[in-house]
Amino acid sequence: MKKKKSLKGLGARYGIKPRKQYTKVHFTLKKKRVCPDCGSKDFGRVAVGIWSCKRCVYKIAGTAYDIKL
Repeated sequence: MKKKKSLKGLGARYGIKPRKQYTKVHFTLKKKRVCPDCGSKDFGRVAVGIWSCKRCVYKIAGTAYDIKL
């Protein structure tokens, strides 16, 4: 059985296509990432396009919802 993805945050509004797009972006943004410098899992987005590691304070510029190394 396949696990359903959550469509939280929008409820029954806006139609199915925008809700699926929102879900795809949300899961891409919130997934766990590994720091390219130190290898810890405390790597996340600080602002749009700015990604930072909380452990070694390594910063990198990327895209809005994901990093491209």
